[in-house]
Amino acid sequence: MDKSRFFLDSNIIIATLNRELDLLAFLDNFPDCEAYINLVVEIELLSKAGMSKQEEAEVRLLLDSFKWAEIDKTVRETAIEIRRSKGLRLPDALIAASAITLNATVLSNDPHLRDYQHPQYKALPVPCSQPSLP
Repeated sequence: MDKSRFFLDSNIIIATLNRELDLLAFLDNFPDCEAYINLVVEIELLSKAGMSKQEEAEVRLLLDSFKWAEIDKTVRETAIEIRRSKGLRLPDALIAASAITLNATVLSNDPHLRDYQHPQYKALPVPCSQPSLP
């Protein structure tokens, strides 16, 4: 049986960091799955204005627990086609192209990524709860 592969959108990781989603518990439903990110996700997460050193360390620790997808020529060419045909923003096109290249399902609550249509593209929303008060 093939391993499940997921490509994580930034909003899923943000929900995890905000304790609105237990991503690791969600992924436990898919034994031996692989979860990927790329530099787009890293930059989106680490470029938050006013981020403290502690927040940055927490983000980096979480990012290091995922596999990295390189943005190689195949991903770039796929992203170009996505932008030409569907007009997705560049970060979303790179995420979709990475997922297509990896044959991975995108985990996202972004309607642009959830609703994107391509024969080799799959997306799955992940329900999040409201953050609990301490």
